[in-house]
Amino acid sequence: MRLLLTGFEPFGGERINPSGEIVRAVAADSPAGVEVVPLILPVRVRVAFERLLPALDEPGLDAWLGLGQAGGRTHLSVERVGINLLIDRGEELPDEVAGPREQALVEAGAAAYFARLPVAEIAARIAAAGAPAVVSNSAGAYICNEALYVVQHHLATTGRDLPSGFIHVPYLPEQAAGKRVGTPSIALATQVLGVRAAIAAVGELVAGRARAVAR
Repeated sequence: MRLLLTGFEPFGGERINPSGEIVRAVAADSPAGVEVVPLILPVRVRVAFERLLPALDEPGLDAWLGLGQAGGRTHLSVERVGINLLIDRGEELPDEVAGPREQALVEAGAAAYFARLPVAEIAARIAAAGAPAVVSNSAGAYICNEALYVVQHHLATTGRDLPSGFIHVPYLPEQAAGKRVGTPSIALATQVLGVRAAIAAVGELVAGRARAVAR
């Protein structure tokens, strides 16, 4: 399986982003039978259109798994749905970004798209590997949601059926140490373990599809 694995650069004053660190760790030691194509994106409006979709359209990809930081969450959260909405959080976006605080990602686009992954199964696999995991029904309305929605919109409108989805990941302990007492975090090694389990599940899905086509 050739997997596009994406994460994000630090944002909002953070010096690290767990999603980017996970991408680097997994790419440095790819699971057996998986060719990881790593991509770490800046956190800015329309990055999914400008950077993610061109990477997605490279030939030979079998699946996409996106990762993004969700500070405050206690579990790795396998996202079920992306919505056609961006809420501009102003203070975390570049000065040159202008426009309404709320806007559609795709004008006249579908209201929402489901991820093209068995999200409950993947959450269970992550948990079984030893990383806390849940299914989430809200990817928010920021850049992580943009990535999930825009990828699914692109696949739907081009007629391409690519296993694809998104996982939000919690803070790392070194991030939580500088925040209020009780801020949840999960160690990088545990998060990497969980993401590797998710990748294994995606790989099985891709292999099953290939066997079905070969019959």
